[in-house]
Amino acid sequence: MRVVRRIGLLAGTALVAIALAGCGVKSEPTGTGTAFPSHAVDAAGQTVTLASPPLRIVSFDAGATAILKDLGLSAETVTATAASLAREAADPGTALVVVPATLEPALLQTLTTATTAPMYHYGANPLTSAPTTITQLGLAVGKGPEAAAIAKAVAAGLDTLAAQLATEQPVRVLLEGRGFTAHGPSTPAGLAVAAAGGTNVVTVDQPLSLTGVVGLDVSAWVSLQPGGSTLASLQSYPDLAAVPAVKDSRIVPLPMAGFPIDAALPGALQALADDLHAAPVAAG
Repeated sequence: MRVVRRIGLLAGTALVAIALAGCGVKSEPTGTGTAFPSHAVDAAGQTVTLASPPLRIVSFDAGATAILKDLGLSAETVTATAASLAREAADPGTALVVVPATLEPALLQTLTTATTAPMYHYGANPLTSAPTTITQLGLAVGKGPEAAAIAKAVAAGLDTLAAQLATEQPVRVLLEGRGFTAHGPSTPAGLAVAAAGGTNVVTVDQPLSLTGVVGLDVSAWVSLQPGGSTLASLQSYPDLAAVPAVKDSRIVPLPMAGFPIDAALPGALQALADDLHAAPVAAG
């Protein structure tokens, strides 16, 4: 299945590129202003409305930033960090602030105090709803048709992956991060694993013990980065030698934040599915 998946990944990437080219998406704005006032529903279920084309968008979400640039809004989009978010949002010219749906409550409160600009929560739960997420962001910024083309390509890639996974058994997966802590299925990384054909063996975030891990019978060990275990560190514990994931050297690194919701999502999930379903690595 590894070769089939890699071919699917390349095909999905080509499909996205074709969709973007066919829509006339380019680096400069292409809208005529007829899409305003805009109306869109964000990941929090809130309706966000803009009266006119946004001249300054502050984005604190990697996926949203990528989509906004694909929509020809590079010049209008300011990429913020945790340290600069409130300051950038407070700029009087800011017309829209885009934040992850999972933004920490304390940072959200600080941001709400700092700006009067509309706030757009960006995210997809489950990841199969990513096409809708992309489409709605496009509607918010007056780029509905362009966003719909990207969303269509993403949907096609996700459908291809789903068809492949339908022929395989789900893989029992443990998500482990810093401090030898297990992470549940509702986390961003958990959503990625589920979309890639993995079944999370824990239901909530919890500390792990060596004896507890042995009883979980996990076939793939997803090491959340930064801070997750390595194959060498796991092999240093004799108690873990019988765990299928460790015995078969199926240790898969994955960002703690999961994957951005952008045009590259299907390819990223397909590569993760490849790793979760890979054949055991022969010893020696």
